[in-house]
Amino acid sequence: MLFQDLRAFVTVIESASLTKAAHTLCLTQSAVSRRIQHLEETLGEALFDRTTRPPMPTAMGRRIYEKAVELLRDAEHLLSICQENALPSGRFRVGLTQIVADAVVFDVVTRMREQLPGLDLQIVTDWSAELEQRMLLGELDAATLMLPAANSPPSALAAQLLTTLDILVVQSKRHPLVSTPNAIKDLAASEWVLNPRGCGYRAALEAAMGDHGHSLKLAVDTHGAAVQMRMVAAGMGLGLIPAKLLPGIAYADELAVVTLSDFQLKMGVWLTHSRQPGNLRRANELLAAGIADGLR
Repeated sequence: MLFQDLRAFVTVIESASLTKAAHTLCLTQSAVSRRIQHLEETLGEALFDRTTRPPMPTAMGRRIYEKAVELLRDAEHLLSICQENALPSGRFRVGLTQIVADAVVFDVVTRMREQLPGLDLQIVTDWSAELEQRMLLGELDAATLMLPAANSPPSALAAQLLTTLDILVVQSKRHPLVSTPNAIKDLAASEWVLNPRGCGYRAALEAAMGDHGHSLKLAVDTHGAAVQMRMVAAGMGLGLIPAKLLPGIAYADELAVVTLSDFQLKMGVWLTHSRQPGNLRRANELLAAGIADGLR
């Protein structure tokens, strides 16, 4: 009832006419008058000076009007949150794995700001395990997960497979560390330049080494594919890089792919989001398209 009274009050002031307000609200003039009177009774204050023609808002009426406009705007946004066909607005909390962020974040943010200007985009980067946990706790609205090709996200989340990445082992062309083709066990003596612990494909490599009774030797662990590939090109160690991203790396011409007969790593890139996206449905679709395009 208060919502309807406030809407009638705001419409009368903005129309500067009871007749026009009634037409806008598809009500009779008497119905609009009753709503305003009910609001005045609720507040215990006269909101219009009825000695003037047409009645003008009082000083208190103008103060109430300013606050009522804010409340109605917030109420409309609240009601739109659950409507999947509504234009996305408000905060959109997105988690990206580091490799995805390195590849697409600028283009994705640019596209979403252009097409959804009412969206407050907030992006964090982290490992898939942490992003998955934050999604399950409701701390993120959408997140990319990189998982071994045979795995899939939890059933509690809506998930879309965007692409599958072939992960290559690479080394320096000028300072090669191993021969090629080769086997995974023959790489045990070589050092590596990799992401810190938590990286999905580092974990897969460690598991493959462990299956052959060996452990991984790290030269450097650091974030950022560009930094890693520069170190690999300088001969500091072997590295891992998605095949789709290799052509865009600054030092790609100084890298050589190490062919392995018994190790092939494929990682699925998934976009996950709540099964009740509400008015963020369009934002999820645009995010998925942007990431998929960026990883092609």
